[in-house]
Amino acid sequence: MKPLEFIAAVVPPAGFLCVAEFSSNKKQHVYVAKVEELEPVIKQFNDDKYDTYFALASFVKAGTRTTDNALYLKSAFMDIDCGIGKPYMTKQDGATALDTFLQDTDVGLLGNPWVVSSGGGLHVYWPFTENIPVREWKAASENLKRLCHKHNFQIDYGVTADASRVLRVPETSNWKNRTSPRKVKILSSGGTFDFGAFNTAVQAKLGGSSATAPAQATDAGILGTRPTRSKDKPTATRLKMVSNNVTIFKNILVKTEQGSGCLQLKNYIDNATDENMEPLWVGLLSWTMKCEDGEGAAKLLTEMHPYTEARMRSKLRTIKGPYKCSDMDGRRPGLCTQCPHWGKIANPLALGVESVTETTEKEIVLPTDGAGIKIMRPTPPKDFSYGAKGGVYREVETTDEQKNTVKKKFLVLPYDMFAVDILNVNKEHFVYMLAMRPEGSIQVTLQQKAVVSKDDTVKALASQNIIAAFGAGNDKNLFDYVRGCVESISTSKRAINVPTSYGWQPDGGFVAGGKIFMPNGEVQQIPMPGLENITHATRPAGSLYNWRRFPQMLVAKGMYEVLALGCGVGFGSPMMEFSGLDGCTFHAGSTSSGTGKSMALDLAASVWGHPRDYRVGKSTSSVAMQQRAGLLNSIPLLSDEITSKNHKDFEWFPEFVFDLSEGRGKERMESGANKERINTSIWSLLALLSSNTHAMDYLSGGRKHSSEGEMRRMLEWIANDKMIWEAREVEIIKSLRQNHAVAGDAYALWLAQNRVTARDIYLRTWDMIGVEFNMTNDERYWHAGVSSCVGSIIAISSKHANIINLPLQPIIAVFKTLVTNARLIVRSNVRTAEDVLNAYIREFYGRFINVRAIEGAMEATFGERGVVDESITRTQIAGRVERGVTPGFVNFYIEEQMLKAYCSSMSFGYADFRKQLEAQYRVDYIKKDMLSKTKGPQMRVNTMKISRPESELVEKPNEEAKDSLSVG
Repeated sequence: MKPLEFIAAVVPPAGFLCVAEFSSNKKQHVYVAKVEELEPVIKQFNDDKYDTYFALASFVKAGTRTTDNALYLKSAFMDIDCGIGKPYMTKQDGATALDTFLQDTDVGLLGNPWVVSSGGGLHVYWPFTENIPVREWKAASENLKRLCHKHNFQIDYGVTADASRVLRVPETSNWKNRTSPRKVKILSSGGTFDFGAFNTAVQAKLGGSSATAPAQATDAGILGTRPTRSKDKPTATRLKMVSNNVTIFKNILVKTEQGSGCLQLKNYIDNATDENMEPLWVGLLSWTMKCEDGEGAAKLLTEMHPYTEARMRSKLRTIKGPYKCSDMDGRRPGLCTQCPHWGKIANPLALGVESVTETTEKEIVLPTDGAGIKIMRPTPPKDFSYGAKGGVYREVETTDEQKNTVKKKFLVLPYDMFAVDILNVNKEHFVYMLAMRPEGSIQVTLQQKAVVSKDDTVKALASQNIIAAFGAGNDKNLFDYVRGCVESISTSKRAINVPTSYGWQPDGGFVAGGKIFMPNGEVQQIPMPGLENITHATRPAGSLYNWRRFPQMLVAKGMYEVLALGCGVGFGSPMMEFSGLDGCTFHAGSTSSGTGKSMALDLAASVWGHPRDYRVGKSTSSVAMQQRAGLLNSIPLLSDEITSKNHKDFEWFPEFVFDLSEGRGKERMESGANKERINTSIWSLLALLSSNTHAMDYLSGGRKHSSEGEMRRMLEWIANDKMIWEAREVEIIKSLRQNHAVAGDAYALWLAQNRVTARDIYLRTWDMIGVEFNMTNDERYWHAGVSSCVGSIIAISSKHANIINLPLQPIIAVFKTLVTNARLIVRSNVRTAEDVLNAYIREFYGRFINVRAIEGAMEATFGERGVVDESITRTQIAGRVERGVTPGFVNFYIEEQMLKAYCSSMSFGYADFRKQLEAQYRVDYIKKDMLSKTKGPQMRVNTMKISRPESELVEKPNEEAKDSLSVG
């Protein structure tokens, strides 16, 4: 019979067929769809003097010779090893044993099997008449193995039930002996067999210990994917247990000696020197490969027979993985089914598992964009330990199945969690813990008083997604662990006062990015209740190198205005601490977009946080902005597009500018009590705002209130030039969103450690700016703001904080221009008593009585052309103008009560108003009938009388009179 005819008889035609060689380093496997396609491959392998094999199964997919990929089998088979050191000395001995087995079991009554000489031994086949699914075939083959064992027929038990097995191709050569190869040939041809009859005959002789095929699940009519049983799901808890576990073969040996281990291992130890132990030895070697002490264990097992070390190494190279209990049962059937672990574990490696834990103090480095924050994980409470790869364990004494007292470790949490500090938050104490979850470290806080109760502790932890492993039964262990942690840290560490704001702290530290930078260089990262929003917006990202690219690009393009405001305000805000003043506002205004005002804000924000998230929202109220200023304390307050507020009422802006310079939020009452709240909203910082409005124009325009105080507390940059960017530059601009707050972290660390140096830099800069800008005391807010900005540019240079080197003189020139422009506006906006009087007359001219003496007669009008009659009331009259009544003079009578109120509304003191006018004009204070010599009713009121020679006044046409009739 030709090889292909033989293969067609024993291999199923459906699926991919496989031929393999194991002589070359490649260990080639070739997959084909039809039997005839195997012929050239077999010939080529044999011509190349390769040992050539064929797979007994067909496969679903080409390329993978595994049981899981096997589709069908079409024969039962066995391998009888013959030769020196083998179960049978000769092939004849093996054939005789086969005949005895066939007769004793009555399997021979079904027909004669096919027998092939493999070169050294015999391969036996029972071809079936149909393709058999793997699950059914495997059960039948397991029964055949058990029947062989029952009748002491020494086959290779690792072959018969292996669905991925390959055997030698007939009519090829066995090249184990390269100088004298042996022919693989068919010794006898047999018949074909009905699978059902074959399996029934084997089961009948085997008795009650026969295996059955598992029922095939069906999903007919059910949509979706069949779920995995929950106990089999690889949960984080189970994975953590596995990650901390190691397998020690010695543990298996000890348990075997105690009677609670592996019966196959005991059988080998008791009979190691017997012949035919190799299949069992190889199975045991497969377990040593997964053990920490596997090398020594493998040598121990090998020396028991003894086998040579070279043979051991050869076997270890061919073993693909640890054998299952079912595999070992196939090698020595009957023992495994008597084991108490049968069906409970996959293999005895489970008996060697132990958890590797630690009980020592350990330094933990929390990842950051800098060097990382180092935190000490303390020693755990008594009877608790940390897994070598994470997790909290509790060790307890218990008894095993043999009533021996043993110590076992139970997983409490699948990740490390430990106490870091006790926090004092407004005199209430909290426990600060870190949970080292797979996604990263998580801050956990709970009130210290909660740890007196298990339920309160478990609830507080559960609210933060901290749950004991393996259900509520473990809650007691979790509580005991937390209580032990808190007890230890309460006695060993002093409570930390939690900051209520960012920036400078009373002890000289500096808070930024959710961290406290201490003067001694220590960095603490703790929860900060009330500062969560700012902390979220100030988390560092990216690198300092990549952040520098943006300001360096501005330098290269000569955009010093953006650079001065962005870096100056961003880094300069903490310098206000040394000025003795509390705030100065910078405003970037432009009626056009794309001029750089938002870019300056982005740069300033990126120093401390995300370029957009750090800013105050454009719809934030002025009160909320004050509250945010109190929380920022020393780092800049930023807001873009405040134009949205301008449309409603821009009067909030000058009020905000003034309030910011005061450094304190509004006083508020406690709810439901006649008691003021403690005002913690204090600050000393710089603000940078932008809008589509020119704020200085508004303040210097026709505003009722005096604006000089507000104007002297702010500086404004008018951005007019459109900016043009190349594609490469646009990418640099966008990169700020991935590289931010790293500069602020580095700066905060330097400030905390070098407060004296920072103060010295500020004071020297103050002196330099004072001289170069010729600053006056009235300009102290400008002086402080500019000194802070310029001083910070010096502080961040490589000479000090080593953050970035920026050109100092161009930046000073920008601020000098801002101050020069502000001076021009302020000087042109000095308000006098005459300005107030002019404004009063313009506003109320329509309510003036105008009287003219014409050829001895009196002509009176109300406003421009209104009629004066009995219907006029007192509240309608704002003043009276007489022309020609006193020869050569024009007399103005202003209703004094209204004038006082108007001066007050213009923030101009009435006493100063009178003093200035009296020094400039002829002023009298008299009681005057405002409607005398008219047809109106009598109306006597207190008035301010101002008399001016007619020669000093130029009368304009009536349509312009309301804008020009004035005292000057």
